Amino acid sequence: MGIGIDLGGTTVKGAVVNDQGEILNNRSFKTDGFRGYPEILNDMKELIKELLTLSPGEKRVGIGIPGILSGDGNTIVSCPNLNWQNIPLKHDLESELALEVLLVNDATAASIAEAAFGSTQGHKNSVMITLGTGVGGGVILNNRIISGAHGVASEIGHLLMEKNFYTCSCGKNGCLETFASATAIIKYCQMQLERGRKSTLRTVVDFDGKAILNAAKAGDPLAEEAVHRLAKYLGWAIANICGIIDPSIIAIGGGLSYAGEFLLEIIKIETIKRLTYPDIATPEIVLARFRNEAGMIGCANLQHYL
Repeated sequence: MGIGIDLGGTTVKGAVVNDQGEILNNRSFKTDGFRGYPEILNDMKELIKELLTLSPGEKRVGIGIPGILSGDGNTIVSCPNLNWQNIPLKHDLESELALEVLLVNDATAASIAEAAFGSTQGHKNSVMITLGTGVGGGVILNNRIISGAHGVASEIGHLLMEKNFYTCSCGKNGCLETFASATAIIKYCQMQLERGRKSTLRTVVDFDGKAILNAAKAGDPLAEEAVHRLAKYLGWAIANICGIIDPSIIAIGGGLSYAGEFLLEIIKIETIKRLTYPDIATPEIVLARFRNEAGMIGCANLQHYL
């Protein structure tokens, strides 16, 4: 049993998770960007207290953060969605609650969920890549999460690829997430449409990543081009990751993974093209099992991967 909290930009979700990775009880509350840290902190305390009544005897809680943690994992250095910087969340919760608080990056939490109960279960060395508004990542080596000396070891979305036509939100040009995210394919298609490209996407009302993937499945040339471009750069990044840490398996999650095997097969092809040792060191590339519940499940099992 364990308690996991997923701190999102709009919602905080918490759950009691059993030893099979099943959510037994869950609660949530809205964060909203305009609410300050003290108010959200108080709501988190009440949420944890409520979950403790549902699972008495718990001695720790894991919390997934959509941002950067300090190297010791005690401080939220940056959490852009909530406009937080240098927030001592661990200290502030532990000072009032009689339990240990463990913080982890949210994508790393998802990688734990997959390793413990999902598509990478049984593998000691795995990587999780989330494709959504941005690109997130989690790395597990020898059944331990890797965060590095400064807490930024798995920031896969900010691997530098090459110059792009727009700049990343981090301020650099060339980050992976400007090539391989939902935002990236939307911006690419919009740019091409502005240049006069013909496409069924011109008539789409909800112009998002899902619409582009559906158009690609239906054979729209521009949408296909955008998806293959995404896969090319993601395959390039995966090949670089494999050259450094040599994982046996890589799970693809996040909103774009809804496209299933259609997108996965293109990613596999583009990755194999770029691997240094494709004959002896090709990782499995699979779809992640968990969706919105991944963060809570991973956080509830964080202590087993430290």
